[in-house]
Amino acid sequence: MSSLAYDLHVLVRALDRSAEARLAPFGISYQRYLALVIIDAADGLTQRDLASALGQTEATASRTSAALSEAGLLEASRTPGGGNRRSLTLTDAGEDLLARASERLGSDFDTVVRDTGQDPDLIAEQVRRLTAMVGGHP
Repeated sequence: MSSLAYDLHVLVRALDRSAEARLAPFGISYQRYLALVIIDAADGLTQRDLASALGQTEATASRTSAALSEAGLLEASRTPGGGNRRSLTLTDAGEDLLARASERLGSDFDTVVRDTGQDPDLIAEQVRRLTAMVGGHP
């Protein structure tokens, strides 16, 4: 028997797989794309903050940010007086890639939603409200 929770889980998994395929031409994985989204949304974000936002260990977030830095997509600079803490910011190349990839992902999914006769902005608002109610970030 299906339930809303199960159906949403299946949808999220399908969206993740679809995003991986749509991001392949940009040379970036969905996890790394999400890291760019999170870093872009928060000034002064640290690797610890990134780990928390992605639901990763600090070691995994460190490897993610190192790979993005090596690709020229972000800069990790030591925070003054912060010990080993690093502040993450997107480079111009990172901002450009994020904009192009976001346009592709957003427009593709919005089209699918519109094809079902639904308003993507309305659904997005409902998802944000539900996420906030169950203790998520938005």
